[in-house]
Amino acid sequence: MYFKFYRLMVTFVALLAFTVASALPFTKSVEAAKTPELIWAEELLLVSDETNQLLVSGGDAALKGNKKKITDAITKKLYAARDAGKLPFTIKEGAESYEYEGVLTDVDEEVPVALIPLAIMSDALHAKYQVQDKSYYKSIVVGSLYLAVCRGGSTANNWTMVGGIPLSGYVILGDDINNLITSQPSKVDEANAYVSMMEKVIDRDLNFDDLKKALQNLNSKKVPDTYEVMDVALSSKKAPEIFGNQQGKIKALLGTFYSAKFQEQAKGKVTVYPPVSMIGKNNGGNMANAGNRSAADDVSDTLFSLTGGKSTSGATMTLSMPDPAHKINLNFAGAGWQELKTKKESSVVKNIGYQALLKMQLDNQAEKSSTDVKSVQYIIPPSGSIAELEQERLPDIYTELLIRLADNIASGKK
Repeated sequence: MYFKFYRLMVTFVALLAFTVASALPFTKSVEAAKTPELIWAEELLLVSDETNQLLVSGGDAALKGNKKKITDAITKKLYAARDAGKLPFTIKEGAESYEYEGVLTDVDEEVPVALIPLAIMSDALHAKYQVQDKSYYKSIVVGSLYLAVCRGGSTANNWTMVGGIPLSGYVILGDDINNLITSQPSKVDEANAYVSMMEKVIDRDLNFDDLKKALQNLNSKKVPDTYEVMDVALSSKKAPEIFGNQQGKIKALLGTFYSAKFQEQAKGKVTVYPPVSMIGKNNGGNMANAGNRSAADDVSDTLFSLTGGKSTSGATMTLSMPDPAHKINLNFAGAGWQELKTKKESSVVKNIGYQALLKMQLDNQAEKSSTDVKSVQYIIPPSGSIAELEQERLPDIYTELLIRLADNIASGKK
């Protein structure tokens, strides 16, 4: 009796093992079938010409291929990840643009999903300074991209962003003490520096695993754990003196650098949208409203009209974002500088210390703040006053300080 029972149990276990083993390929195939397929059209879209001066050719042949160079860098990284089996999605190839026909859910249940690269900022801030009788120049080249995961809507060419990866970087031309620049770098020089920098950022920092959370939210009516910089204020009374007519660029720079660092620190656990000031309506729309915001008001202000004109259909493309769950406000709230006294006063040089204060508020929580300092040594001119020299240096001094502060406060550092 015992022997019969034992044989019966062995047979049952063997059948169970066979059943499970037989089911595994089917289970895997079901999982594979659920892997989302993303359109990749190899087309870089500019959210604004105004903030992407280094990607808008304007008839300059030397700038014409820059958008393609950035797209090629992303494509190279994308296919390398695919070939290594490290993509959390599959690629739908062959698309020449991000246009699609209207989706009627009762007829066609396949809603298009796309991976759309957005150029948020490609620009430069300029500084000039004097050393004795010579003028020297600096260009602070800044770049910000957003690789957005978007789902299509029920009408043609209407995309909604569900998440993505922000990428930012900067490089300073003329910062090498052994290779100072005696003339303002040309736009072509700045554009070449931007492309080279962003190619390195893409190769070093772009991790498609960070899109897993966005891919999980493709069918969600409300995307959870979303964050966005809603406003960047320059409340410091010295901001106009420091940045002059470049204050708009500084706001864009602060918002994009903070967003990229915050997402990096979160390691893909949350979704950080691009700053609303960079993608919201510019022509009379309320960028801070509680509903969806569109990056386009009409044909002349759409992402589609900025794609380079691959299509001749005349279609209008819009890109919308749901209202974020968490709202962030940044504020360049303080600036000051004073001479740093030494034991022995010099008649040749003068050392000045500069301080900046950046504040951040998440939702209605208490503000957090971070300060940073930088010292600069000036060679005293024959006039005996460094006032003019100092005024020329303020933009690049405080740009560097604010970039560091955005990094610090997004990382939770003091």
